[in-house]
Amino acid sequence: MDKTKFKILLIIMLFTSIITTTLCAFTTSVEKTGTIEAKELSTTLFEDTDFLTKVQTMDPTITSIDKSTDLTRTTSIAQEKLIDSNIVSTSESSVPTYLWVENGTIYYYTVANSVNLNSD
Repeated sequence: MDKTKFKILLIIMLFTSIITTTLCAFTTSVEKTGTIEAKELSTTLFEDTDFLTKVQTMDPTITSIDKSTDLTRTTSIAQEKLIDSNIVSTSESSVPTYLWVENGTIYYYTVANSVNLNSD
């Protein structure tokens, strides 16, 4: 390669580098605008009879349930409770609800903002 072609190649590489760096500097400081749509996280519990059946598989001594008063919501859940057999929400729910029974207390966990009790 002769010196002239080499110089042209270097100038092109230098020019490309300057443009790329300049564009990167501008694109990183561009303000992003627009709207983000957030879907409300909701869950719908099983109907009363199916719900009671599910609870009774966990604790057969429980014979009736009032979902509005007998359930205790928790803000955290142990990893071993995050299993499909503990889900008590319908497939239409945007997020699942997990349920378990400890010492006669019925606990549930969900990340949903709204919980539809789905009573019969």
